[in-house]
Amino acid sequence: MRVLIDECLPRQLKGWLARYFDTSTVQEMGWANVKNGKLLLAANENGFDVLVTADKNMHYQQNFDGLQISSVVIPTNLKRLVQKCIPALRQSLENLQPGQKVVMELGADINAWETMRLHAIEREAHQTTHKFKPPDFGR
Repeated sequence: MRVLIDECLPRQLKGWLARYFDTSTVQEMGWANVKNGKLLLAANENGFDVLVTADKNMHYQQNFDGLQISSVVIPTNLKRLVQKCIPALRQSLENLQPGQKVVMELGADINAWETMRLHAIEREAHQTTHKFKPPDFGR
């Protein structure tokens, strides 16, 4: 899977995902400061499977019609918190369908983000939500 990391996310995300996926940053591709609509089109045309971003408005503001590229919106762009959500992000990427627009819901307990497991996938008209919860250690 080819993963493009949006410029609003820490560049370290590339390294954190590199052993699992073929990753590139927007900056590496020479697409820094390219507006989201053109960015999606360029990424799609260059064979990327998914754009990972923290832009919560992406799915409402951009037209994905005719594109095969998917997008995953993570809940933060703060470096230390992005690092905590890597296990959950991997799960979202592994469950992604072509052209799917996904929003990750990890909850408010950031201390639990590293242990979260994909619990439910809810499909709505404009996006799909991946809902996570901590593992049930008591059962």
